[in-house]
Amino acid sequence: MQDVVGMPGPPVHNANSNPWMQGGATRKSHRVASFVAPAFMAAMVGALTLHLLAEILSHLTAADPFGFLAVTTGVVAVLVTLTPFTVLWVRRAQRAWSAVWTVGWAGGEGSGKG
Repeated sequence: MQDVVGMPGPPVHNANSNPWMQGGATRKSHRVASFVAPAFMAAMVGALTLHLLAEILSHLTAADPFGFLAVTTGVVAVLVTLTPFTVLWVRRAQRAWSAVWTVGWAGGEGSGKG
């Protein structure tokens, strides 16, 4: 059996050199990082939605009746398309945040004792 570099034998894994295999602060920082990505994406999709709505609604002042329908259709399309993704990322961020606090309290972290 050969590993990636072509040397014989099974690959050697040292649990002490891998920070993901260790406990303590690495696990807590990983839990916090698991919250940051969904929260960032929720903020970005929310900002994109607001930007598109503002851009579409800026065309409303010079619109005739058919232009008003086009602008309204654009607003509805943006909301129908992006709102589910915003809700998805907000729910993921909320689950990750509650997991950080649930594990933190259960594990004795964050209790102020230390």
